[in-house]
Amino acid sequence: MCHHPQMIESPRGRPGRQIVAAGAVGIILPVGLVAWAQVMAELFPDSCGHYTGCLYLFVQAWQVGRWVAIVLAWPLLYLLRVRPAWPVAVLAAALLVAIWLLAEAVALVSPQMFFTLILLSSVIAYPAAARLVGPGRTWLSSA
Repeated sequence: MCHHPQMIESPRGRPGRQIVAAGAVGIILPVGLVAWAQVMAELFPDSCGHYTGCLYLFVQAWQVGRWVAIVLAWPLLYLLRVRPAWPVAVLAAALLVAIWLLAEAVALVSPQMFFTLILLSSVIAYPAAARLVGPGRTWLSSA
């Protein structure tokens, strides 16, 4: 088995690194979303209710922020040298929506499963997408 020297240096030649970097994106984005809600709670403490606390701000951040996070994923994937970044971002977005729909479907039956799926959705979706689109997967990464 002959290896071309440039392929060894290429990020596309290291699927493990690709998956780990995509996992980092899956961690960074939700942490940023929670941090944003926390900052908003600090800046606008009157928005926090007596009974529910600042839950409203976290729900509001989720409703809008998850879509902003999907948009920010591509540049973050690119910055962390996940290649091809664009197809990974698109496939991960589709996986995220599927996970969110599954979470909503089980919400009434298992609130714990709902929160687990929501919290881990991007940690599941981005590495899975990097694995499916990454090195050696030319049928998805040729776009």
